[in-house]
Amino acid sequence: MQERRVVNDTGLATFFAKVYGTMGGGLLITAVISYLLGNVFRVQYGNFIVQNRILFIVATFLPLILSFLISGRRGRESASYARAMFGLMAASYGFTLASVWLIYPAANIGIALVVTAIVFFTMSVVGRVTRQNLSPAANIIMGVLVGVIILSVINMFMGSSFLSLIISYVILIAFIIMTAADTQALKRVYMTASGNGDFAVNTSSLAVQGALMLYLDFLNLFLVILQIFGFSNDN
Repeated sequence: MQERRVVNDTGLATFFAKVYGTMGGGLLITAVISYLLGNVFRVQYGNFIVQNRILFIVATFLPLILSFLISGRRGRESASYARAMFGLMAASYGFTLASVWLIYPAANIGIALVVTAIVFFTMSVVGRVTRQNLSPAANIIMGVLVGVIILSVINMFMGSSFLSLIISYVILIAFIIMTAADTQALKRVYMTASGNGDFAVNTSSLAVQGALMLYLDFLNLFLVILQIFGFSNDN
């Protein structure tokens, strides 16, 4: 069922409150599960990874499948379904990302999280207030990321730590820009949805779609910042 709502600054603020609230809930689920598995149940989790490598690899693709379900037709039509899939996706990311506690010191993880939060919310604010159209930049960044993926695969055989560091900084810059671009795109979609028949949307479902975009931006920022800190510590 389509929602009726007022398209103004108050409505926009309410919409982004839903987006950030859903995203924050997902990040909390991910953080709690990863912390418990990587610390409280560290031994059991480590043994599971060693003994079930194939299953762990399969589990890494589960969030991708769930993200497609969130952004699919049913996810766009049903906010409750989208939220349920979003919660499952966040939990599955928590399972796979628990491995960072086995690799990086807790201090690095904490600092990386703080830096990520500062960078993310700064660029998200930039995306909401800037009048410059960031869509062309986002398109370029997507092309850059494809190139980075190819280069990363090549570097798997080369094993160059210097190239890995360069790739990490390129990814960092890419997702800094993508955070602002995705936020602006959400604002544009909300502001152009008239709600009177021409382009009506379910804003609750749209909020979950937006939360998915920004959640992935935040997660990628965190991982690449953590990796850069790892390089500085020769980890």
